[in-house]
Amino acid sequence: MNFASFLLPFIPAGAHPQEPFAGVPYGEERAAKNTALCRWWEHCGLPGRPQPLTPAPMPRGYRATSKRRVTLSERGLLSLGAADEISPDRCRRSPLEPELHNTLWQVLHDRLSTPPYRSLAHALNWLVLRGVQRPFLILNAARRDANAVRQAKRLIDGIQRTVRELSGAMLYFDPGRSDYYLEADRPTDGLSVKHLSGPSLLTLDVPGLRLRYPPTSFSQVNEAMIPILLDACAESLCPGETDRFMDLYCGYGLFSFSLGRQAKEVLAVELEGASIAAAKETARRQNLTRRMRFTAARITAGALSRILPPVSPLPEVMLLDPPRKGCEPGVIGVLARRVPRRVLHICCGTDEIADAVRDWTENGYLLEQARPLDLFAGTANLETLLTFCPSPSVK
Repeated sequence: MNFASFLLPFIPAGAHPQEPFAGVPYGEERAAKNTALCRWWEHCGLPGRPQPLTPAPMPRGYRATSKRRVTLSERGLLSLGAADEISPDRCRRSPLEPELHNTLWQVLHDRLSTPPYRSLAHALNWLVLRGVQRPFLILNAARRDANAVRQAKRLIDGIQRTVRELSGAMLYFDPGRSDYYLEADRPTDGLSVKHLSGPSLLTLDVPGLRLRYPPTSFSQVNEAMIPILLDACAESLCPGETDRFMDLYCGYGLFSFSLGRQAKEVLAVELEGASIAAAKETARRQNLTRRMRFTAARITAGALSRILPPVSPLPEVMLLDPPRKGCEPGVIGVLARRVPRRVLHICCGTDEIADAVRDWTENGYLLEQARPLDLFAGTANLETLLTFCPSPSVK
């Protein structure tokens, strides 16, 4: 049974499947998730018990990234909804998103429903907003032609005169109409972008640090929770000044530049090349290029064997933050053979925990701590920090 099955008794009838707790008082939601997680944990036969859920300081109106699938009915009525949600002439509102996002969705719906933008509406797959106070809009489109670009520019110019908080926009071309909307497994053929207005890089400020990243790069959806996440990771991993810190699935360097500051050197790997370019630029601005190395590569067992340096006398600590599907086969085995002194494996999907624990256990590591964080309040998802240490036989 998956984790969602253990949450079902606590979900109100008629709740939205993607946001089942959005209408539930947050105290009740937290209690339900704690109870369901403990029951699921026992059902899976996992070692120990998870810690109590770390609550979200902003459980509603927090989503720094929101998205809408664009669909047109046979009668030409526009819908902006969830992936599997088609309701003609409707614009979905969400209590988990900032009110500014909901305002922008309605404005986009109203304008795209008019004849001057009909061609653009037909070309669009997704609309994505990034950022809370100054959101940036990504128009994911199936077709790149001069007419679509002209309509997109005119659309953004008009919206920015009405909603001045919209910081900018870009067209992202996906002719295959995939389910991509800032996922790790993005399409690789025929993609390009057209910048329409505003900054080319977005900004994330965390305590003592400013990071810049491309609008198409993954970033944590709950920015209010990021300082809590970073503190929890630092407490779990405890990187030291003599350690080599390995940051796998590093994105644009959130963990590298926060936790890695205490380490002697940082090795970071991420598939998405634009994120790696942003991380390298941050390292250059902060004069950290001599002790931080960022590599763009798909994280597989074979790739890691090629790109990671030989094991050195430096003790190693590792952080893995893979996409929801988890690590590729063999990755954990390659990493475990380096005998890191501590490992922090972040699971953004609860059902992936059992596989991660099994793989690390089979490779000689013990689960020391499991700390769930409510990064996705209002939904059925949790982010869980799994801390591993070598078993006595490995040491």
